[in-house]
Amino acid sequence: MSRPRPAGLAGAAAAVAALVTVALFPAELGVDTRALAPSERGPALAAGAEPGPAGFVDQLDDQLAARIPQLEDADRRHLARTIVAEAEAARIDPLLVLALIEVESSFDPDARSDRGAGGLMQLREATLRRELERSRLPDGDPYDPVTNVRAGVRYLRRLLDAFGREEVALMAYNAGPNRILGYLREGAIPERFHVYPRRVKAEHRKLRRSLAAPADTALAVAGEPVRAALPR
Repeated sequence: MSRPRPAGLAGAAAAVAALVTVALFPAELGVDTRALAPSERGPALAAGAEPGPAGFVDQLDDQLAARIPQLEDADRRHLARTIVAEAEAARIDPLLVLALIEVESSFDPDARSDRGAGGLMQLREATLRRELERSRLPDGDPYDPVTNVRAGVRYLRRLLDAFGREEVALMAYNAGPNRILGYLREGAIPERFHVYPRRVKAEHRKLRRSLAAPADTALAVAGEPVRAALPR
């Protein structure tokens, strides 16, 4: 992946600065009353229906069986369905979700970072619970794979909407959105932060080569205004 050109980053910084009209989180989070976007409400599936193209959940189930062998069959199937359904609802390639999980936790549901992030998608507990609350989902164990994925995909979608560019959103996922926002305002994101999106995208390409990826799964960035950075 090529490094974003300074001009593009400067333009993104200007857009962010122009449209941020409230103080940065978390102080204002509790009074955020905007309506939930469709991608934040969660997928609605008919009984017995499988999300995604025919057979794609089976492929993910096989991947998860190799990576998380300790999961019971029913739990693993539920996780595979959740990854596909949540990604589909959020307009994100499900293989990008798998790539992010690989980079973040190496598919260890019990992974914990020294910064307090945990689970498959390495979310801080406050971030996870905030995403569940925003989406009106029941609270749950941050280390439960399904709960963690539901919150993680929705958080990634919000970062994509906020920053407008996939690689910048991935940097924000890894380093924290307010930190990345600060660098954007200064005009350039230091090179060290570009390593993370390169790793995720390299894993994403590997997955697309090894799996029969469904058609039209390219990550979609909503054409919405850039918003204030979000808390990790």
